[in-house]
This record gives sequence, C-alpha cells and structure tokens, in this order.
Amino acid sequence: MDTVTEVKRAGGVATVKLAGGDVLKVPSALFLERRLRCGQAVDADAYRLFIREKGYPHALKAAVDYLALRERSEKEIVQRLRRVHYHEATIAKVMETMAGHHLYSDARFAENWVAHRAKKYGRRRIAMELQQKGVDGKTSQQALDTLEREDEFSACVKHGEKIARRVKGDRQKLIQALVRRGYDWQLAKAAALQVMQTEEDGYE
Repeated sequence: MDTVTEVKRAGGVATVKLAGGDVLKVPSALFLERRLRCGQAVDADAYRLFIREKGYPHALKAAVDYLALRERSEKEIVQRLRRVHYHEATIAKVMETMAGHHLYSDARFAENWVAHRAKKYGRRRIAMELQQKGVDGKTSQQALDTLEREDEFSACVKHGEKIARRVKGDRQKLIQALVRRGYDWQLAKAAALQVMQTEEDGYE
C-alpha cells in the first residue's frame, strides 16, 4: 500500500502523487467514480487495474462526444483518448467498436476536411494537414480529387486579390505568398497574372 500526497485535476486528467514516488494518471470520468484524497492509503496496482477494467464505457462516451462536434480522423480520436490517459487496451477496444458501427471514417473525414479547408488553402497545404491528421496517402488523394481545379483557381484568385494590396503589386511576392498557402506554382502564377491584369484594367 502507498499513501496519496497530492491530487491535481486539469484537462480531463487527475494526477495523483504517492508517498513512494509513484504517480497515477486517471481520466477524470474514472476519478469521479473512485476518488482519492490526500492522506488516503491506496494500492497503486489495484487502482491501475480499476482504470483498465472500468475505462471502456467512459472512453467510448468520450470518443462519441468528441465526434459529435465534427468528423474526426482515427488518429485524432486515439490521441484524444491518450491525452486523458485511458489504457491502450481500452482505446483499442473503443476504436474497434466505433469502426464496427461506422462511427468514424478517414475517407469521410478527409472529404469534409478538403471541402472546408479549400476555402482558405491550396491542395498542397491540405495534403500536408491530412497527413498530420493520420490519413493515408491514397485516402488523402481520393479526397483531394474531389476538389475541382476551377474552384481551386477561383479561391487562389480571391486570396491573391487580398494579398496584392499588401505586397503593393509585386507579382513575385504575390506568387510566393500564394505558394505558401499551398497552391502549386503554376496555379499561383496564373492567379497572380489575373489579379494584376484586373488591377491594371481598373486603372484605365
């Protein structure tokens, strides 16, 4: 047995320090089910077993609630559950259940992400974001293929019009700024040309 010396709760996790130097990281939902207080005697191994055995329904609810806000990738859901210290076996069981009920889909997530982010960025930037979200290359490319080149060009021109005022008509700086937003060089060049031509026509 050991003795609790400190309890702190933050970010969905209870951090419990023990006199022997051990530290327990407990998801808040589980901590509320079996609270620990300073000065209380506790069997650390037994408490960890409690977290593992009783964590599943809480972890599943946390994952479903997280998905209720918007579509999530598999990696995002796993990271969310790890952040609050659910056991890896619990997380695996949650993901298996959710996959069996089609509650999440990387393909569906990628399509929604592309549709939303294409209003602000080019496909290179979006592809990088999808990779960071854990979406595989094939799934990412399939989602990006739904983005029409004409729509991407229109968005690029729209951003170019805003940037042009900031760079004071410097075409090269405009192209570079659009490339940094994830548009490929050819698209950025064509958009910059149209923006500059429109501005020149406006002065006539």
